[in-house]
Amino acid sequence: MLCALSLDLYFSERANDGSLSTGQTPENVSNLEGSLLGALKLITLIGLVVISFGPSYSYTLLNLLYGRRYSDGEATAVLRFYCVYIIFLAMNGTSEAFLHSVANESQLKQSNNMLLLFSAIYTVLNVAFIKSAGAVGLIAANSVNMLLRISYSAVFINEYFKGSFSFYRCLPAGWGVLLISGLTTAFSERMFLNRNRFKQTLPIHMVIGIMCLGFSLLEIYRGEKQFLVSIIKSLKGHDIHT
Repeated sequence: MLCALSLDLYFSERANDGSLSTGQTPENVSNLEGSLLGALKLITLIGLVVISFGPSYSYTLLNLLYGRRYSDGEATAVLRFYCVYIIFLAMNGTSEAFLHSVANESQLKQSNNMLLLFSAIYTVLNVAFIKSAGAVGLIAANSVNMLLRISYSAVFINEYFKGSFSFYRCLPAGWGVLLISGLTTAFSERMFLNRNRFKQTLPIHMVIGIMCLGFSLLEIYRGEKQFLVSIIKSLKGHDIHT
């Protein structure tokens, strides 16, 4: 919630230079588009890292922290699904923060009406999914709700920038390597990690994960060095002003 509020203020500051209807310059529109693109790329990058490694090491984490009592139960499946849900939650927060910061009164009313509709759909799905899948069903219902809200915000963003905004550009460099890493670590967990011989088989699973993570981070750094440097400079500048 706090992050969404911060993003709302962030986009508002850039949108207050003017609006498309009150003579906003192409440069201001471009800067606003760049800010949104940067925010979405950053959360997509973080989310893809979590998705690539989180599910394959959920069991390991729970076993190390709480033992087999929890890791062998529903908690592992819940944590795995939650790793995927995180990126939906973050993307929705960012896209809705942008919508709320630049939309006019009529557009905000329409957005609120759609949120009511999505809430009704979520309530129905929540009841149905929890009955069939328990806690995992709850996360699934929330994920569908987030996807609906993201889709609505995406349509608004596309219309706001008159079709010039490309969501494909939100994909960070190295996303393909992250995908391969996710498949590799999932294979590692299935093939090498033995729950009955957890301590003996854990090292090889961890080594594979560390190697995949290191290679992924290297590819991301090589492809997004300029973007990452700009993020660091922005954070340092924010610290100085605060």
